Amino acid sequence: MKHTTITLLTLTAAASFAQSAPAAASAFTTTGNVALTSNYVFRGISYNNHVAIQGGFDLTKTPVSGLTAGVWGSSLSDGTEIDLYANYGFKIGAVDVSVGYIDYTYTASSANATGGEANISATYAGLTLKASRGVTGALSDYYYEANYSYDIPAVKGLNLGLHYGSDKASSKYDYALALTYPVLGFDASVAYNKLEGAGSITAFTVKKSF
Repeated sequence: MKHTTITLLTLTAAASFAQSAPAAASAFTTTGNVALTSNYVFRGISYNNHVAIQGGFDLTKTPVSGLTAGVWGSSLSDGTEIDLYANYGFKIGAVDVSVGYIDYTYTASSANATGGEANISATYAGLTLKASRGVTGALSDYYYEANYSYDIPAVKGLNLGLHYGSDKASSKYDYALALTYPVLGFDASVAYNKLEGAGSITAFTVKKSF
């Protein structure tokens, strides 16, 4: 290394580096969540017939890169599910757009559903339209969905969530209605789920984010 005499310039550079170091250290932010649900329901289908334990972890590039990656898992009736995902978000005017990929890995009898999906979504004023396409493993078809989130003004903290989805492979639709409210630092929710041609499912969930 070439040694030089310390001058005002080098002191200024050192101070600048010291100030920028914390910013570099905080180039990524992390969030996590854990949940307990009476029934794990995905796209109108129950993946367990007893209480399921779930949790996830996200890593987001900051300050504003739009890149997020994470892992999420749930217990199943006879095994586990582990999802790995990444997405990139950006804005087109007032619309939030996201392009991503998610890989589903199952154990036991659900292993034949393992595969990956590419997806794209657009969100405006609480309404999200999303299209997913299976691209690897056992997944090869399309799933289209619309989700709406609304904070009810009359009750502070109360949120209404609506979902409608259509699966191209089965030609069946599913829909759900959920209410979420904060209780003792947790998000408590009750969701009514219905798959075309099948019975309805009501699930109760308690979730903690950190």
